[in-house]
Amino acid sequence: MNAPPVVTFLGTCSGTEPMPGRHHTSFTLDYGGRLYWFDAGECCSYTAHLAGLDLPATEAVFISHTHMDHVGGLPNLLWTLRKLTTCTAAARERLAGRTIGIHLPDLAVYEGMLALLRGTEGGFRTNFTLEPRLVADGVIYEAHGVRVQALHNFHLGMEPPFLSFSFRIEAGGHAIAYSGDVKSIADFAPFHDHCDLLLMETGHHKVEDVCGYLKESGARFGKLVFTHHGRAILDDPAGELAKAQAILGDKVLVADDGLVLALG
Repeated sequence: MNAPPVVTFLGTCSGTEPMPGRHHTSFTLDYGGRLYWFDAGECCSYTAHLAGLDLPATEAVFISHTHMDHVGGLPNLLWTLRKLTTCTAAARERLAGRTIGIHLPDLAVYEGMLALLRGTEGGFRTNFTLEPRLVADGVIYEAHGVRVQALHNFHLGMEPPFLSFSFRIEAGGHAIAYSGDVKSIADFAPFHDHCDLLLMETGHHKVEDVCGYLKESGARFGKLVFTHHGRAILDDPAGELAKAQAILGDKVLVADDGLVLALG
């Protein structure tokens, strides 16, 4: 039997200038001996490696949209995976012949990253394959007991082609709803009911508005975890948490870089 899914927050900051103790948005899901990445802000692979996460177990990367605070660390993550294969025989053997899915809503950005990587040492030749996959509405991944659904939101426009998405992640009988960046809290309403973790950005929304909306809507969830923090939380995390808990009680957390949550 697999151990419960584990979520690790590698970066919890929105697209600000560099902030002490926080990096841009990224978290991982560790389940069934495989590692899944959701957004890849600056330094995500550095933070994950030093925290002891098993990078050669990487199965897939999911990018909500290609703003720098969500994708700036992706080239370095891919480079780090290659570097590990040159540093240790164990990583080389484990990654050999593997295919890692890179899911993102703008494949032109991915091609630009590859051009950058091919200019580095060794021309970015790898013993594993990267497979770019365009994110669209619906189930975008289902294997090894993990299911990921995407739903477009209106952060980057109200008309297709949509370039910004929210995700619902299911693993081991548990569910996680991740907002990405949204124009309205209601953008990902179909995903945030009946979930164990509801991960909501505060870079564009006030915590009291989010909590009030969720309370009025009757959404059923285990924990509301704020991430992708905007100025209010960056300036006064304790005060903003108190505002949120006054509405929803101890169901609310404010994520810090390095926070680890085991489901189950």
